[in-house]
Amino acid sequence: MSIKSKQTLAYVGPFSFPNGGAAARRIIGIAKALQSLNFRVVVGSGQCNDEAPKDNRYDGVDVYSLNERTAEKYPTFIKHIFYFGMGKKTVAWLESLEQKPHAVILYSGYSPYLLRLIPWCRKNKIPLIFDAVEWYDPPSLVKGLLNPYYWNIELAMRFLIGKTNNVIAISKYLQNYYQFKACNTVRMPPTLDIGNIHANFEPSNSPFLTLGYTGNPGHKDSLDNVLSAILDLDENGKRIRLNIAGITEKQLLDFPALKNRSLVSLPDCLECLGVVSQVKALDIIRNADFSVLLRPNRRYAKAGFPTKFVESFSVGTPVIANFSSDLSEYLQDGENGIVCEDESSTSLILALNKALSLKYEQLKKMRVNAREMAAESFDISSKRDSLINFLGQLDN
Repeated sequence: MSIKSKQTLAYVGPFSFPNGGAAARRIIGIAKALQSLNFRVVVGSGQCNDEAPKDNRYDGVDVYSLNERTAEKYPTFIKHIFYFGMGKKTVAWLESLEQKPHAVILYSGYSPYLLRLIPWCRKNKIPLIFDAVEWYDPPSLVKGLLNPYYWNIELAMRFLIGKTNNVIAISKYLQNYYQFKACNTVRMPPTLDIGNIHANFEPSNSPFLTLGYTGNPGHKDSLDNVLSAILDLDENGKRIRLNIAGITEKQLLDFPALKNRSLVSLPDCLECLGVVSQVKALDIIRNADFSVLLRPNRRYAKAGFPTKFVESFSVGTPVIANFSSDLSEYLQDGENGIVCEDESSTSLILALNKALSLKYEQLKKMRVNAREMAAESFDISSKRDSLINFLGQLDN
């Protein structure tokens, strides 16, 4: 079954929208790509009503808050129990619609949502699409085996998602995995409306090399290695500054790189701006000479794709990073960023010394190249033909 433009696609899942961090930005990017192909997009968000945007509409998208996430303030164990009941309200909402969507796209939700949506979509002969953006490693073998949430994801990734027959994959790793399962797939990294994002092509006027890092690193980013490299260079008299947003100063001081140096306050080479809005986060990166991103060579890094990489290029800021996910297709050493051999602090120190040696015109050219790569590879129009082909082959 295929669908045609001017038809309605419903994006559903337990995410918050539009204030749901990288998840919401992912959905907005794909929604705008679909709108550019003349589709109507509606969002069925698992958020509670008090999180809804004004007039239940955002950027041309109708937003329905379905109150799936009612246990967010409970302890983790209780929250997980409630999690396995999710998806019921979403199916009830879809069933209540007088005019059913022509396809349903599920972001996250995994087994609880899939076990409800797969039979509902088959019964109604509506294609179901899974937007696959990550595949986490277990925290440890023992914890993984004992963690029902981990098995929920494994069941979804290895078995249930293939039953949808249709997958939007954020990375080549996930695309290849589901193509092997004979799914109709399309690879779409994070996408943005690049034309509506202001870029800065001028290097900072600071006497220091200015770096930016935004977001909560969680278990994804090797931020401690970044901090260790910055502190080592600072101790050796290098003129370098790192602006950090997304975590508090107290959290930052708990990183081993600072604790092992017995630091009780931040040195001048580090500035912590706390948790900020997405607009402010983009400004921090826009005004930096480079953003910095290190990730280890693990499954989650191969399966995902860092939204912050795309956002950095979109505002004209080159990236210092090691190759993870599909970054080798976009990050060009000395052209639009600097490549680290791996995620270690030693590799980052070598890259930062290279950055410190660059002249103004070199830095400026890298900014132009970063923005050009963003327009070419990450704009909402960049995957137009692939998306059209994917939608034309939807299977239910």
